[in-house]
Amino acid sequence: MNQERPDEYEAKRIVERVTGIILEHADTDGGVDYLSADGRSAVEVTRVTDGRKRAGREALAASREAGMPAGELRTCWLVFVPETQSKLKVFLRRVHPALVELEEAGETLFDRERAAIHLMQQGPLSHVYRPLIAAGVERASAVPNHAYRPHSHRVIPSLGSGGSCSGSDQALDLLIEALGKKEDNPKKLKASGAEERHLFVWLDDDTRLDIARPLSREAPSWADERFGMPSSRPALDSAITHLWVVHQRSGMGWLWDGWIWRRLPGFSESPVPRGNV
Repeated sequence: MNQERPDEYEAKRIVERVTGIILEHADTDGGVDYLSADGRSAVEVTRVTDGRKRAGREALAASREAGMPAGELRTCWLVFVPETQSKLKVFLRRVHPALVELEEAGETLFDRERAAIHLMQQGPLSHVYRPLIAAGVERASAVPNHAYRPHSHRVIPSLGSGGSCSGSDQALDLLIEALGKKEDNPKKLKASGAEERHLFVWLDDDTRLDIARPLSREAPSWADERFGMPSSRPALDSAITHLWVVHQRSGMGWLWDGWIWRRLPGFSESPVPRGNV
């Protein structure tokens, strides 16, 4: 029997808590991860992530530990940078002073292509744009400051040049596209013979931002209705009757039960007993 992984066990606990179904580990030889005792329900656990982002995220973690140079931001900034960008270990120290200067100039947006044209024309902000371009910043945007939600203003780097999505429906479409490349998942569920076939998808901090943003809470967001629950029916393989999407860090998630979307309560990560891994 294949060993039960910690993320599989945590997914099982969430499904059991929400549905009341008791699941047993069933992956003996490449089959589905879990089956109910009566065989009516099957659960397969998968993850949509990007290994390149993991390496970049580790470098950015080192960048945070290096500390910030002088200068205080007036608001938070969401900054997009490719995960393959060099010198990410000093990224925050390189971009922080330039963003402080952008704020002083009354700017709230940075776009690499427009900044390059500005440099060619030797515009007045060339000295600010130059270090941002050198650091690999694709785009940067100031997050509106809401006085009723006090917090420390900071630079929030997001790896990947794909940018963000327009809302939860687009994020769902991109997720379904990514799942389409994981052909084993529907094959295992179909072969299980179960009536209810659940695909549980973990997202994490290494998932593309345009997929993970609605559930990651990676950037401060207030009253942004575009990132609520999806409003469209997911284009799933016929082998999948239920779709669970949960972000592992935030614990926030959605459940498609075949008819409607449901918002899942926040599930914080908890230690996995050694006997279950």
